Amino acid sequence: MIRHENTIFLDVDGVINSITHLYNREDTVFSENTLPYPANGYTVWIPDYMKSLVQAMEKSTNLYWLTTWRENANEFISPILGISQGIPVIDDGSTKRYVDWKFPASLPLAKELHAEGQKIYWVEDFRNITEHSHEPYLTYVDTDARGEAVLLPQHLPEPLLTHLVEQGGYDGPTFVEAPTTAHVRRTGIRNIGV
Repeated sequence: MIRHENTIFLDVDGVINSITHLYNREDTVFSENTLPYPANGYTVWIPDYMKSLVQAMEKSTNLYWLTTWRENANEFISPILGISQGIPVIDDGSTKRYVDWKFPASLPLAKELHAEGQKIYWVEDFRNITEHSHEPYLTYVDTDARGEAVLLPQHLPEPLLTHLVEQGGYDGPTFVEAPTTAHVRRTGIRNIGV
């Protein structure tokens, strides 16, 4: 296994899976083509550029899944993205659906990799909620600080994005406007005077 200088801890929902599309399907306005894919009884909405972006991560960084999908990310999400189904998974051994387990589960590995000289990025829809105990060891990449609810290329720190382009072969956009929800007024038939 090649050891790269950068490590990424990667989430699925709100990062790869566009939550805006998931909950607002036809009312979502986004410049990037985003398609639904069946995955383990769910539907995930993945922008086209995401495949190239995550493939570049796999090629040029040490990539880990850090998601409530746990090992299911390898089985169901990896094939959609065209990456290996053997991505290491950070897991706490529980079946918790809430994300609070991720902080204590990832800290020992973050400390270990940091001690080896790794630059670590945790890509997650944090919504501005982070743990100060991680800050000496990794860089948070918040995909939902302003309600974006999906990884946009510009979320990534410039040195990492440049690395993914130059070393990973990422060939997609480097800036994308965040998806928004159109407020569509729906009218129906009304019975007046009945």
